[in-house]
Amino acid sequence: SFGLYAYCYCLGCMLQDIDEGYHWIKVTRLMLERFNATELCPKLKLVQYSFLIYMKEPLQSATNVLFHCREDIMMVGDVEYAILSAHFHCQFAVLTGASLSNAEKECDSLSMEMFRLKQTQSILENASIHHMVLQLIGSDKDPFAIPGITYKDEDEVLDHLESSGNVVFANSIYIHRVVTACFFRRYEYAADMIEKYHSEVGKGSLVLSAVMYAFYEGLVAFRMARSRPNDEKKWLVKGESAIQRYETWTTHSEWNFENKYLLLEAESLFSQGNY
Repeated sequence: SFGLYAYCYCLGCMLQDIDEGYHWIKVTRLMLERFNATELCPKLKLVQYSFLIYMKEPLQSATNVLFHCREDIMMVGDVEYAILSAHFHCQFAVLTGASLSNAEKECDSLSMEMFRLKQTQSILENASIHHMVLQLIGSDKDPFAIPGITYKDEDEVLDHLESSGNVVFANSIYIHRVVTACFFRRYEYAADMIEKYHSEVGKGSLVLSAVMYAFYEGLVAFRMARSRPNDEKKWLVKGESAIQRYETWTTHSEWNFENKYLLLEAESLFSQGNY
């Protein structure tokens, strides 16, 4: 079943054959249920809902499933997958508009649990999400003040990631910064983060953070096209690219993507002076 899921992931998330990938995901789930593989079911559900199903089903339902996955996986004794499920739930909750106060408490609790279980890399990734939440609720709490963590802030983490070539994790931080900046209308800063984002890494991938990044990149791009006339063409290309992607994704899930697609189109028309 996990081998078949890897095939689904390649189809859906990498080759962007979303319908075919989604079809085979449902087949893998039925296989496990047919053979009553109770230990594998929650783990497979985790990887399914954290990587592709949200391209077809409501994002909020995926968030809810990930919340319950943690408990189910702990019941079969797999601590690493349980922590991973909690991490994805935090990320999904923040990106889908869940209560920020609840998300802050969950991120804080998860960091302590990750420290107890010596999940060092996961702590840093969770701290980046936690940092975004803290900024959005106006808190000056330090998400990196965790025993065993030697980095004083996110800038230091980012410097280390860039110097060590860990651009996948670095991109996650850039995504969080772009999203946060948009909420505070700091579009110039968001544009700077977009310029630093390693677009060649995972190009075309449909992991949720990349999907959401495409939306915010589009919003910032149209804003920059209007405020930076010397770079107008470059930013318009980025904006139109975001529209094309969301137009395609809307055919798979109007619930998740149509509102964002229409907003990007409105920004495009406004940038063209078509009011």
